[in-house]
Amino acid sequence: MGNLMPKESYSNISDISLDYLINDIHIKGLIFDFDGTLRRNKTVSIDTLNFLKKAHSKGLKLSLLSNNPYVSKTILKVLNIPTTKKFACKPLKKPFLDMAKKMNLNPEEIAVIGNNRISDIWGANRANMYSIYIQNLNGYIFKRKIEDKLKDLGIKHIK
Repeated sequence: MGNLMPKESYSNISDISLDYLINDIHIKGLIFDFDGTLRRNKTVSIDTLNFLKKAHSKGLKLSLLSNNPYVSKTILKVLNIPTTKKFACKPLKKPFLDMAKKMNLNPEEIAVIGNNRISDIWGANRANMYSIYIQNLNGYIFKRKIEDKLKDLGIKHIK
């Protein structure tokens, strides 16, 4: 169960402290999940774009590891992420380690940022990478859990 626990958890990518990752954790590269992490609600936010620009300007190597086989090359070019693996078969350890090799970094020098505790966090932890979980507060499961809790409290409808 401990392998599903991230080292850090945030609501948005832009809340992550790059200075902390670089100076205190000694991170040299970031691996991102795509759907639900970089792209939320079918768009990439300005805050996410600014975070990627800031990470790039601080000298971090950026890559993308996604189980989605349809990640657009145009989007990746706009995001300035040169190293990519689509249809990665996460949470297997191998795609994470292969990406570390492509980035020319040791696994301990990489932080994985994703929104799925199984495919992203478990995979990162198994590969001995620093794991950062992005909570999907707009997701169906989260909304359903809140609705169920409210029903348990006797609240049937909220406008």
